[in-house]
Amino acid sequence: MKIYLVDFENVKSKGLEGIDKLTETDSVIIFFSENSDTLSFEMHQKVLSSKADIEYFKVSVGGKNALDFQLSTLLGFMVAKEIYTHIFVISNDKGFDFLHSFWGGKYIDTPKTFVYRTKTILSAINYEDNAEQAEQEKLEETVAEIELSLAPEAAEPEQPALAQQTVEQAADEQLEQQEAKPAKKPRAKAEPSEKSKKKAAAKSENEFNLAFKNLVAKSKKPVDHKKVRELFVNSETAADFHNALLKKYKENGTTIYNAIKPKFSDFKTRLAKLNGEEQTAEKEPDKLEQILGGICPKDDIESVRKCLDSTASKKDFYISMVKQFQMKRGCEYYNAVKSHYNELKA
Repeated sequence: MKIYLVDFENVKSKGLEGIDKLTETDSVIIFFSENSDTLSFEMHQKVLSSKADIEYFKVSVGGKNALDFQLSTLLGFMVAKEIYTHIFVISNDKGFDFLHSFWGGKYIDTPKTFVYRTKTILSAINYEDNAEQAEQEKLEETVAEIELSLAPEAAEPEQPALAQQTVEQAADEQLEQQEAKPAKKPRAKAEPSEKSKKKAAAKSENEFNLAFKNLVAKSKKPVDHKKVRELFVNSETAADFHNALLKKYKENGTTIYNAIKPKFSDFKTRLAKLNGEEQTAEKEPDKLEQILGGICPKDDIESVRKCLDSTASKKDFYISMVKQFQMKRGCEYYNAVKSHYNELKA
């Protein structure tokens, strides 16, 4: 889905050129004020014939650049909502180019929505077509360079037969000398005493209790960490633990639970080791499966995981995804994952 935010005060009717070429999935918001609220008859006909969803937004004026500020604010809101794949600002004002720089990843992590300014709607349509073609050509060129760099290097020339024979003779002589020496018997490791075992167990338990106490303290609730620990020990799953906290501490239970939840599995594992048990705590839900579960099959998720593991940057990840899944599916999966890339790599 694409949306075109028209600075009508700046571009007038000319900026709407191309509005009749939009489709049902496109949207247009025409920002106008009392200073500019008239359409030419010809453009009015094109607006009526357009298949796009068209909305008129009369801005509140009274200060310098009032329309620009309101348009930019609404654009930021739309980017955060991630409803549109492209947001085009239709204006002759080059000040809007800073929105492209900002949302293009120069200052913050690149969002899913592409932001750009053009002078007319038709220019935006043409830019999008050319940009996709240029991106495809750039991708193919980059992939070709990578494949070339991964090509096997020329084999080194073989060593002369005489030199090879000399090396083998030296290796045989060294092996004979080693076999002639009596083999050293490895020292048997002394078994730790019962006293040492008890001391190590007590130390591990103290470390566990201190770490758990600090975790409870993060909730900033005046509760006895020993009682919370008892509820934790008696709970098999995170859900059981949450319910026990709610029953004991009412509305404060959720706050305490949220402080412990990120480390629930780790502490269950440590507790099992303290008790000499082999069982493991319940697994945290897989982040990548949560992101891609609704849009791709499990086999593809594992392939995406391999692409993540084998790349060191978003650009490399993007190229790897397109090579693995082709352009359409690769871009779809990449767009779903890219905002979580750094988190998943960590």
